[in-house]
Amino acid sequence: MPDFTRLSQQDLTARRQALRRHRRWRLLQTLWRTAAISGLTVGVVTVATSPKWVVQSPAQIDVSGNQLLSDEAIYELLPLDYPQPLLKIQPQQVEQKLVTYGPLAEAVVSRRLFPPGLSIRVRERRPVAIAVPNTAVPVSSIQKVAPFRQMGLLDESGYWMPFNSFAQLNESFKPPTLRVLGMQPNYQKNWPSLYQAIQQSPLKITEVDWRDPSNLILQTDLGAVHFGPHTASFSEQLLVLDRMRHLDAKLNTEKIAFIDLRNPQSPTVQILQATNVP
Repeated sequence: MPDFTRLSQQDLTARRQALRRHRRWRLLQTLWRTAAISGLTVGVVTVATSPKWVVQSPAQIDVSGNQLLSDEAIYELLPLDYPQPLLKIQPQQVEQKLVTYGPLAEAVVSRRLFPPGLSIRVRERRPVAIAVPNTAVPVSSIQKVAPFRQMGLLDESGYWMPFNSFAQLNESFKPPTLRVLGMQPNYQKNWPSLYQAIQQSPLKITEVDWRDPSNLILQTDLGAVHFGPHTASFSEQLLVLDRMRHLDAKLNTEKIAFIDLRNPQSPTVQILQATNVP
């Protein structure tokens, strides 16, 4: 008869030996892993502190996407002190800092290993109008930046920027010619469609007076035009106004007080009243 007891003892011994070999192998793997991580850490520290992997100056930073602001202007906005180890620069923090500045709508920052440096891609906000506040508080008495309470710039989306936000970084910057009086935060949602309609109109429009929300007034080459409250029919009102361009041939526009388009189906022209000089 086979000796099952002896076979079981041999099997247990073999299993113990296999378990010891497995433990030694696991220990060896752990030692190798620890050595590899330590070596990698030392390598990262060495790279981070090596002069070859340090941003010494803005000359190592490439900027793209900017048209209104120069590369030098973008450099001035960077929250970096030079020299700066490349791996210590946090791209997300740099991005957040850049977009807090009005003229930049978006910024993407990435490290560049060869050659060491940074790549920055920006998307600027393009000013399309000057926002003139409707307030009795003098601008000079306001110490902090107060959107819509100070003179500023508007982009196509209605985003407000300080008036000097471009000029202080670009001396050759020319502000837009369109003026908006009385712009308010609650008008921002209507501004994109209003501005698009103005851009598509063949009429020359130089001013939008929004100080009275019940009566939007535009200054055009035909004179002042009253539209009433801004509604979805604004584009239709502009089309009616375009068909009235013949007025300047039949009537001296200097005699027109304003054109009333509050009812585009029945527009009227208000004539200046003559005054008698004694």
